[in-house]
Amino acid sequence: MSFKEILGTKGRILIHLAEKRGLVECIKTSTSKLAEEIGISQQSASRLLLELEKEGLIEKESAGRGVILRLTDDSLELMLELYAKLKEVLEKPSEIILAGRVFTGLGEGAYYTQIPHYVKQFEEKLGFRPYPGTLNLRLIGRGDMVKRALIEKAARIEIEGFSDGKRSYGGAKCIKAHIDKEEAAIILIDRTHYPKEVMEIISPVCLREKLGLKDGDIVSVKVSMIPADLA
Repeated sequence: MSFKEILGTKGRILIHLAEKRGLVECIKTSTSKLAEEIGISQQSASRLLLELEKEGLIEKESAGRGVILRLTDDSLELMLELYAKLKEVLEKPSEIILAGRVFTGLGEGAYYTQIPHYVKQFEEKLGFRPYPGTLNLRLIGRGDMVKRALIEKAARIEIEGFSDGKRSYGGAKCIKAHIDKEEAAIILIDRTHYPKEVMEIISPVCLREKLGLKDGDIVSVKVSMIPADLA
């Protein structure tokens, strides 16, 4: 679902006109053309334009078979108010905590944490050299799967793949995290054999040894969703 789809039809018309520079200049169009662009009937477009005019959000005048539209200062004020509220919400740091059960993996992560091409990028982009291998967690509940989807969207640290002339090696994305007080990162590998409920963690230390973990133990992973992650 797009942002426009969650707006009411009036809001979609205002956004559409703003995209056409309706805040700074007049727009010549027709109700049939506007209806087609918005995805509504011509009758609805005519009715909604009249309502927006009565509410003081647009100025409208006839122009032959068409209309000339301009967004008013009240429209600008309304959009700025919405922008300010969204900016406040999105720039407020939030924290996501996922729970997973430790298990012995297939060794995929160890592959990524030992090849120099990847290790160099981890050092540059995460600020640490990863211990060879990953801590593998199987997410426990449906809520954790939803949180993982949010983390996938927020992961912005790109680990680029490469080719050695014989074969190509896939890339990955990372997002910084903590387990207890230990620095870590979730690594989301492009080419993986694991299902979505599996999450791989890299760290500068062997987390199993440092935290005394064994298969079956439940671990909490903390991710700070700072504004830069959501950019």
